[in-house]
Amino acid sequence: MIYSIGDSIISPLAMTSHGNFEAVLRGESRLQYYEHAFGLPEPSFLSLFEEERLDQAFSALWDCGTAGYTRMEKAAIVAASQAIGEANIAADRDNVVFILSTTKGNVDLLEDNPYEPERVYLWRSAQLIAEFFDNPNTPVVVSNACISGCAAQITAANLLRHGGYKYAVVVGAETLSKFIVSGFQSFKALSKERCQPFDTNRCGLNLGEAAAAIVYTIDDDDIALPDNTLILRAGAINNDANHISGPSRTGEGLLRSIRKVTDGHDLSRLAFINAHGTATLYNDDMESVAVNRAGLQDTPVNSLKGYFGHTLGAAGVLETILSHQALKHHTILRTLGTEQPGTVQSLNVSLQNQPTDGNTFLKLISGFGGSNAALLMENHTHTNEPSSVVETRLIASESKTNEPSTVETRLIASLQEHHIASTCQITDNAVILNGETFITRGVQCENWLADIYHASGMQYPKFFKMDNLCKAGILAAEILLRDVDFDREQVKEDWGILLMNQASSLDDDRHYQTTIRDAGNYYPSPAIFVYTLANIVTGEIAIRHKIGGETSFLIFPDFAPERLERIAVQTLAANPELKHLICGWVDYDEGRCDVRMFLYQLVES
Repeated sequence: MIYSIGDSIISPLAMTSHGNFEAVLRGESRLQYYEHAFGLPEPSFLSLFEEERLDQAFSALWDCGTAGYTRMEKAAIVAASQAIGEANIAADRDNVVFILSTTKGNVDLLEDNPYEPERVYLWRSAQLIAEFFDNPNTPVVVSNACISGCAAQITAANLLRHGGYKYAVVVGAETLSKFIVSGFQSFKALSKERCQPFDTNRCGLNLGEAAAAIVYTIDDDDIALPDNTLILRAGAINNDANHISGPSRTGEGLLRSIRKVTDGHDLSRLAFINAHGTATLYNDDMESVAVNRAGLQDTPVNSLKGYFGHTLGAAGVLETILSHQALKHHTILRTLGTEQPGTVQSLNVSLQNQPTDGNTFLKLISGFGGSNAALLMENHTHTNEPSSVVETRLIASESKTNEPSTVETRLIASLQEHHIASTCQITDNAVILNGETFITRGVQCENWLADIYHASGMQYPKFFKMDNLCKAGILAAEILLRDVDFDREQVKEDWGILLMNQASSLDDDRHYQTTIRDAGNYYPSPAIFVYTLANIVTGEIAIRHKIGGETSFLIFPDFAPERLERIAVQTLAANPELKHLICGWVDYDEGRCDVRMFLYQLVES
């Protein structure tokens, strides 16, 4: 099983997990009204780090001062250091992997970058964080919009079960900037007052800064675990296949995630649901529909956004840790800011701190790109019921030592069950389908991606609204699947998408940055901002082909075929319901296009 041996939260409220929990118990929040935060013309409600306090915490770790690290990196390192210290592990060993969850990282460096040019890349921040602890492995960056923190924990479980690692350090970190706040303002998604999750009068979300870290490890035997150990019983990601910036009104993707993680589990000890609860109209309504359709409408529900704001890539990690703190203290936390619940389907919203004797909770989260995730977490005590059917199934094939040889055997077996049915590569000069040239770039070509669109025979007018990254990805998928016979109108839960790249969404980030450069050139566009998330390309492909299984996006410093294949096989091994997986490298940066996409299919016996 996968369980936590250390955690940490640093936020504007407090600089430890327990300190944050105590502040939340007291009903404290650092959300404040800012008239012109980051020089923006519109006011906003934000929760921001005190710079001096963050620097002091970082300086206590490293006596060379704070120069050389950004605010986001410092926050991530402090949180990771505390969690690693509590776990009492040697982070410099090759059996430890670092996983960074963030949506925008150092995107503020697009405006002013005193560091090396590579510093704006998410993989570089992850590299620096891992190097701080002398870790020898290539870190994984999970950038899956708002679900990144939960997706990173699922990635950690996959790597521990199928990757040969003994420990995974999951770090979620996000700091705010003119770029991020202006983008949410362009969507008219921010409230100018304190947010009110699930309230009938809710009018938008607040944003916040935070970093949180969990150290996970793996073992078959839960008998010897200390009381109050957090166990990750199950995790799932599913796509709505509906809209890149709006949730499904019927909660399809979230419902599938809830059902997957609760299948086979006894929910009689379910204490509460920690929901995403952003205080936006459609998100809260969607969650209410999904929870009701899952038959959990009587289970207490809370949101922690009123204490911290929406902390983006840190949210899933931070809220998991705080929910565990609450469970250890037999408490269901209050949903701060909510007075009169009012969603399209009724929920049992927790309006006051209240006692519970439950020992499990559901963590729900949703985000742009149609992504949804759910985690089923348990607070282990020696009086708990035996492990569930699902957990038994998940660990049945694992050895107690998780030896690499055993891991290799499982991966080889999984690979033998799937084969690469087709491949598509897009370079700056050609499109190659299944090893043969499919389209060649003409000498007079000025818009290569548009030429591919026309030459491929694709009919999808929405294509021309997309950014270059999404255009490259959706073209490759269209060509990859051109000879595959499947229903493009029916949502398919047995199909998934796993993509990765180096540049995240920097091509579009640079475009958006030009719209907010100064007061005389300020026109933030939601149509541009929505594409400043790398995982939107998975959402576009999911919508086009009605793919409702897992959709994930990872970032690495380079393309490595062995790594891509290994992660693809790990994903298939962790998701036995997937019969088809679109997997590949989709990168577009400074005019250069590099796409290598593969279709893995189950070999029918």
